[in-house]
Amino acid sequence: MNTFKINKILVPVDLSANSLLALEHATFMAKLFKADIILAHVMETMVAKLDLGSFTTSDKKRAENTIVEKLENLCNELRVKSGVKVSYVLKTGKIAKAIKQISDENKIDIIIMGTHGVSGFQEFFLGSNAFRVVTVSQVPVITVQTNVSKVGFDNILCPIDNSDPSREKVRYILELAKKYNSKVHILGILSVDDDDAAVALDKKLEQVENYFAKHDVNYTMKMVEGDNLAMVTMKYAKKMKSDLIVIMTEQEDNIAGIFLGPFAQQIVNRSKIPVMSITPDPAVFSSKTSLNG
Repeated sequence: MNTFKINKILVPVDLSANSLLALEHATFMAKLFKADIILAHVMETMVAKLDLGSFTTSDKKRAENTIVEKLENLCNELRVKSGVKVSYVLKTGKIAKAIKQISDENKIDIIIMGTHGVSGFQEFFLGSNAFRVVTVSQVPVITVQTNVSKVGFDNILCPIDNSDPSREKVRYILELAKKYNSKVHILGILSVDDDDAAVALDKKLEQVENYFAKHDVNYTMKMVEGDNLAMVTMKYAKKMKSDLIVIMTEQEDNIAGIFLGPFAQQIVNRSKIPVMSITPDPAVFSSKTSLNG
């Protein structure tokens, strides 16, 4: 498997508490990985709600100037305080689509964004917007809520099920664990009481365990059963004092395109712990693939 590298971090910002907390996480990560940060602000065609007043589309230029000033000040502040290379992009359009475009155009490696925030510019980080970014992004997305004040990942939860893409997350976790000096908690999850399924999952867990052991990552491992795998995962994450839950987004094709699977959707929506969502790569795992490297 290819090594997960972080050279460019994209942070959608609206100056809400959520987006600024996400920026703290991004700054910390940028220092560890020696990465650059790109801030992204998306102006929708609706009224922009600013601290200085309300602007309609006819006042677009005035609104843009105000936003640019705030973004430039934020960039300058970050450069002075952290020494991280930071720039910004201002775009008009639908939020998720615009963020994906910015990500693709700038060859972003990871997106870190706040959820459920209320913007100083507009209602930018409703859960649905964070959701849409996760579902369309081809790079990992870390979503952060404001009730999480700690920055850094000392304990990372790695839920593994019997789906083949489930193990794909381990290469991402490995790089984070090495940089953050994290302890990884491997959680094998079964949705049914099935001996055959348990045997298959046990083999996958052994592969994951050997992979982390080979790379000298400190880890724990446990297998559990439950009807609601999302709730089981979040409960265990809280028990192990996890700072990050890493999941696959379970994306599937349908008439409308791509949607987020129910397990991943519940985790991203409800978790009070930061969540890293990863789009499965069909080329990485088949039913006969094992972990190597």
